[in-house]
Amino acid sequence: MQALTFLNLNTNKTLVINMKNTTYIHLPDLVKERAERLVDVGLFGNMSELIREAVRQLVEGQKMSKEDIAIELYKKEKVSLGKAAAIAGIGYDEMLELLYLRGIQPKFGPQSRKEAIAEFERAKRLL
Repeated sequence: MQALTFLNLNTNKTLVINMKNTTYIHLPDLVKERAERLVDVGLFGNMSELIREAVRQLVEGQKMSKEDIAIELYKKEKVSLGKAAAIAGIGYDEMLELLYLRGIQPKFGPQSRKEAIAEFERAKRLL
């Protein structure tokens, strides 16, 4: 996927555009200058490559396991139980067991009348 990088000199913000989404970042002047030097000396082809590599290294350096990430997303209700299992790279039953082992009560079905109505409305839209 090809990305385009633009620097707005008025706001000192860099705009990175690719086919999937747009990401805006603001780099403090000192960081921007250091990053530009790395590009100028040829360590990176452009700022976009530098930023992608920096983010990749940051993400790979995180100490959270796939299971920890999946559990946190599930606890925050960002993903379903099935999606959490897929993120963790384990089966549905294994994910249930992992939740129980960590003292987390899995959520089955709506927990309130309001949630039930919202779930029903979402289901109607799918039909």
